[in-house]
Amino acid sequence: MKSFSLFVLLGFATFLGCNSGPERPPTVPAEGVVTLDGQPVSEAAVIFIADVGSYNASGITDKNGTFKLKAFEEKAGAVPGSYKVEITKTIIEQTTTKAGESGANVKYGIPVKYASMATSDFAIKLSDKGDKEIKFDLKSK
Repeated sequence: MKSFSLFVLLGFATFLGCNSGPERPPTVPAEGVVTLDGQPVSEAAVIFIADVGSYNASGITDKNGTFKLKAFEEKAGAVPGSYKVEITKTIIEQTTTKAGESGANVKYGIPVKYASMATSDFAIKLSDKGDKEIKFDLKSK
């Protein structure tokens, strides 16, 4: 079962590439963990959307729920500043009908409220030193 989040993140990374240029601002470490009711969330897309400017950052959680953000394809980290955060995990389940046709069911792997910066209630400020201990503890209820 593949996560649709990876597809979304790849599209987002392509969008980030549009900001490319010879000179990029410095980045700082931006790493952490995503849990849902205390359990690690794997294959979730974590997206930091800049309050000011156009340097967003994103990453995908591993099996332990840990992520490392990248603002630019060629270097790790995020640009220091203030961000709103979106976290999403979309699961695609392959199905087969009685007639033998294949299809797919798409569902959210975490509560949908975390998928929008307007409803996630997550905001973070990265200092010039960065942060390697960012924690997002999602709740199912």
